[in-house]
Amino acid sequence: MTSRSALVRLLSLLTLAALIASVLPFSLGIAFAQDGDCPTAKDSYVIGFANLTEDIVFTQLVREGILETAEALGNVEIVLADNRLDGATALANTENFITQGVDAIIHFQTDEAFGNVIMARARAAGIPVFAIDIPMPGATFFGADNYYAGQLAGEALAEWVNENWDGQADAMLILELPQSGPIPAARMQGMEEAFQENVETPVPADMIFRLDSQNTQEEAFRVVSDTLPAIPADARIVAVTINDGTALGTIAAVEAAGRAENLMVVGQNADPSGQEEMIKENSRYLGATAYFPENYGAQLLPEVIATLECEPVPPSIFIEHVFVSAENVCDFYPESWPDYCAE
Repeated sequence: MTSRSALVRLLSLLTLAALIASVLPFSLGIAFAQDGDCPTAKDSYVIGFANLTEDIVFTQLVREGILETAEALGNVEIVLADNRLDGATALANTENFITQGVDAIIHFQTDEAFGNVIMARARAAGIPVFAIDIPMPGATFFGADNYYAGQLAGEALAEWVNENWDGQADAMLILELPQSGPIPAARMQGMEEAFQENVETPVPADMIFRLDSQNTQEEAFRVVSDTLPAIPADARIVAVTINDGTALGTIAAVEAAGRAENLMVVGQNADPSGQEEMIKENSRYLGATAYFPENYGAQLLPEVIATLECEPVPPSIFIEHVFVSAENVCDFYPESWPDYCAE
């Protein structure tokens, strides 16, 4: 990692720390009650979980993991809600959780603009909040080390271009998600900068296209389709994407234009839909940084319970990342692709 990249990653982590600094009364301060009692400790707990959406494989795996862990723990009931990729819906779900008297809230919500009001409601009700992947001020953060996750994918893409395209791509598509704010944007920054720093010939600034994916495969298909006419027909194109779904939408758009042989894509998450794409013959999906969403519940719920039982919990909890491609997917998910892994 270059010194510049290290500095950017440090600044990204400092930004996250500033956003979540106000979590300390929930995650640490409770543990030091003067009378030694823990007012939130119970024999069993009701925890509200508002998922980002139920239309993405990644978030479905997050929900399944949380439910499986709650069942295994035996003393946790999960109340489910769907934020539908919408801040106003996330706020309404928060208010419903408060009305139902949940002990804690896990939020996976995308709209940075609603973070403050959501947290104000929860704080007034005395309910601790855990924010998955997209931070909110005062919530314990759980999820991606975004800049580093981006770097892993950008470095892999640069290595592929150096080996297969003589170190040069002509255009770059960046499928981002502006509404989620600076922290998820760090993964896009990491991908772009790691690619540009490691490829033999960086892509010129005027051939980098920043597109709002709105976090969906359908929107990625639309915005990429609209952008392709601005790129010469014989140009070699690299794309970096916010998740697997937007990677699939990008690939589909370029395939529909008959230009797939001049495309290579990397993304984030490495969920089953992305894995399926990357193991295809002549795939244009090089791979994705893995987040292992199926493990979120097993890692997160014990921290939620620890908070409720007045035990110290760090203000941010990062998952481990690895870049997954057709070359190593069988090391992590052999049971998912038995025919491929048997070859």
